[in-house]
Parts: sequence; structure tokens; C-alpha cells
Amino acid sequence: MIQTTRRGLLASSALPLLAAKFNRPLGVQLYTVRMLMPKDPRGTLAAIAGMGYTFVEPGRGQLAQLEPHLTELKLSTPSVGLELPFVTGRPPGASAPTNAPQSLDEAIAPLPEKGVRFAVIAYVGKPERDAPGFYERFADQMNKAGETCRKHGVQLCYHHHSFEFDPAGGKRPFDTLVERFDPKLVHFEIDTFWLKIAGEDPAAMLGRLKGRVSLVHLKDIARGTAVEYNEGKVPREAFKEVGNGELEWTGILKACEKAGVRHYIVEQDWWPGDPLDSLKQSIAFLRRR
Repeated sequence: MIQTTRRGLLASSALPLLAAKFNRPLGVQLYTVRMLMPKDPRGTLAAIAGMGYTFVEPGRGQLAQLEPHLTELKLSTPSVGLELPFVTGRPPGASAPTNAPQSLDEAIAPLPEKGVRFAVIAYVGKPERDAPGFYERFADQMNKAGETCRKHGVQLCYHHHSFEFDPAGGKRPFDTLVERFDPKLVHFEIDTFWLKIAGEDPAAMLGRLKGRVSLVHLKDIARGTAVEYNEGKVPREAFKEVGNGELEWTGILKACEKAGVRHYIVEQDWWPGDPLDSLKQSIAFLRRR
């Protein structure tokens, strides 16, 4: 009898971690369904909406094509991915595609009327970031671009991976960005998976960046995954649905609230089967009591 009661108490104490309900609106980063969208964009978006997600995060260039489906399905787009050359400039001799915006001003100006309030630089390639002094220059370029975005009512954000936490060169690039980004002009889109695989505590980092995190990517990580700063070497099976890995979600979600996160976005870079099934598992975990 005492043993049964003890087991019951242990089970009850685990409930906040395993099954706490989360009521904030949830979105999907469309990178998760990148293999489905070209074949059936409307069907894929309809499946996402049917699960209970209320918004998506596409690339800026996808908006025009997806807009009719998004309107029909009542899916909003509070944030979009922004092409890196609008911030860093195009390589010598390169030009923008035909009919594409020629400047950051042109790219950002139409976004607010489409409901977009956040533009995200989501990735910097290895050749660019390996150049001496890159992160200092990049932070200054982001601040300047942030001024342009702010003029149009859009907040510029930066999405990290794990390579920014590599201490091999001495000072970690992420620390340089935190120091040099103007907190009013450039915010962060924090990714829980990439923080954890970089050896960071997601809740602690959210606390450190309070007031500077507008967006968060929610994704879990397989138990026992080793620290890895090279994103190309991360095993696909390391990416897990929210609740199916080792992250402590009650603490992370509380830290998100305290940090001032505006939008919560589920993303999974790789999945064991159907990415839509993975998205369904993630929202089920976050929504159940």
C-alpha cells in the first residue's frame, strides 16, 4: 500500500513536465515540410491548420505564391525568413533575380500589410562566417538593416544554430553578437535544439536574453546527443518531436514567457517518417493536460 502510494506521488510530480498544457498560439516553420510543399502546398497547409496551428513561418519569397492558400485557411504569417544578401550585400558581379526587390527597403516595405512584423536572418554559410572579422562586421550590418526594418514597422531578428557557440577561435561568435547587436534594432529567434546541442541550457539562455527574444523555435533533442558545433555533422535522428526528447519543457516555456517571446514556432529539421505526423505529435504534447 505504501509502495503504491509512493509510485502515485512520483507519477503526479512528473505531470507538469510531461503533460502541462500550453495555451499560446503555435506556428510551424515551413522548413519542416519543405519536401511536401512543392508537391501540394495547399494540402500541406490545410493539414497544418487542421492540427490547430494558427500561423506559419515561410521565406519572404514564398509569400506571394502562398498568400491565396494562407488567406483561405486563415493562417497568418507574423514572421518570415529574410535573404542574407539584403543585409550583407551581394557578392561582386551578382545581381538580384528578375522582378525581385533590389534593396532591403523594397523587400521590407510590403510586409506589414501582409501581417508580417518580424524578418529573420536564418543562416550564414561557412565561407562567409569563416572570413576574419566576419561577426563584428555582420553585427554592424544587422544593426544598420535593423534601422531600415524598424522604419517600416518590422523587427529584424537573427536565428542561431550551434556553430556560433564554438569556442575554438577564442571568443564565441554568439557572445560577440549579443554584445554588438543593438537590442532595439536586432532581436533573436532562439532555437531550443541548437542551444542544447551547443551545450547550452535553453531556459538559462532565455533568461540571459530577456527582452531580446521575439521568436522561439520549439524542437526537442534525442537523449544523450553529444555537443556538436558543426551543423552538417548532426545526425538526423537527433531531431525529435517536442516531448519526445530530453528537454525540460515546463522550465523552457516559463523562461520564454519571462523573456518576452511573442511567437512560438514548432520546427523539426528531420523526422523519422512523415513530417506532418511529427508536427501532430509536437502540438499534441504541448496542448494536452
